[in-house]
Amino acid sequence: MATVKSKDFYTEIYMPVQTDYYEYPELVLETEEERQSEIKSQSKAIKSASRSKFFETLVAVGLIILTGVFFMLLINPQVELSELAKDNSDLKDEITVLKRNILDSEVDVNGITDMDSIRAQALALGMQDPNSNQVVTIPMPEDDKLVTMVSYDDEYGISEEAYENAVEALIQHYLEEDTFNE
Repeated sequence: MATVKSKDFYTEIYMPVQTDYYEYPELVLETEEERQSEIKSQSKAIKSASRSKFFETLVAVGLIILTGVFFMLLINPQVELSELAKDNSDLKDEITVLKRNILDSEVDVNGITDMDSIRAQALALGMQDPNSNQVVTIPMPEDDKLVTMVSYDDEYGISEEAYENAVEALIQHYLEEDTFNE
């Protein structure tokens, strides 16, 4: 180290003992052929390193894609199973509701047609069984029929059969009404 005085203060200067430098091979090689062969070898090394980096990058991307595909292959059946389980649960709920509706309907039908329970309730309320002279039996002819619907012809108006049935029913009604009035 060297010390230099400038005006009122001292400055220390570092002076290296040995000079460090990098020798470029192009500058050191003496012949043109040696320089060209060195440049080619460096070019090959750079190309090889580039290919290596490209191949490593390609392998890494491929592994990421492959991992994603395997992950989807594992997840997809689970998603389908959960959807099927939800559908199954919805159908079970619907079956339960339908069974409950069927039971309610059966209870309603049984409540209407269960004559024994109606008789028991009537007896409990103070009603009595009818005597033999209180029972009325109506004889029904063999050819008795129940007409539930009369068809009408839309194109030509009322059919002949429906018209005749209506007239006959009205005559019977007025005849019965006259017998009750007398």
